[in-house]
Amino acid sequence: MGDLSPEPDEDPLAELTREVAALRDLFQRRLLEDRERRRLYDELHEQLQWARDGLSRQVLAPLLQELCLIVDRLDSAPEDEFTDSIRAELVEVLERRGVTAILPHGKPFDPAHHEATGTEPTGDGQLPGVVVAVQRPGYLLGDTLLRPARVVVSA
Repeated sequence: MGDLSPEPDEDPLAELTREVAALRDLFQRRLLEDRERRRLYDELHEQLQWARDGLSRQVLAPLLQELCLIVDRLDSAPEDEFTDSIRAELVEVLERRGVTAILPHGKPFDPAHHEATGTEPTGDGQLPGVVVAVQRPGYLLGDTLLRPARVVVSA
């Protein structure tokens, strides 16, 4: 019972062939298991990265939106060296964190990134639906809209 030695009348080549087939089967199963495990690790890593990115955006987005409001206030303040310096530093901090300004002047109106606050009649050679003035720049955090740009559109 449980004796693995070949029967005396059994062909050693047949036994060797069975052992090789069993080893091949074991190897293929382990290879598939390793591939599946690697796929699961990769999927888990992607999900964790997505969650980490989402959490950081969820936490950072409100703060970055408020910093954009400070930039707006500095833009409307009387120009002097001090306020220009603070504004430049603040814009640099925002850019390092992945925030980019949306400055759509002369580009087609995009409701996904722009908020129309008014229209102007089209002038000579001007196409309708084009941004003719930017009242307040918008901002993106990566591909995520932090704040739409407020614009006037040609009609």
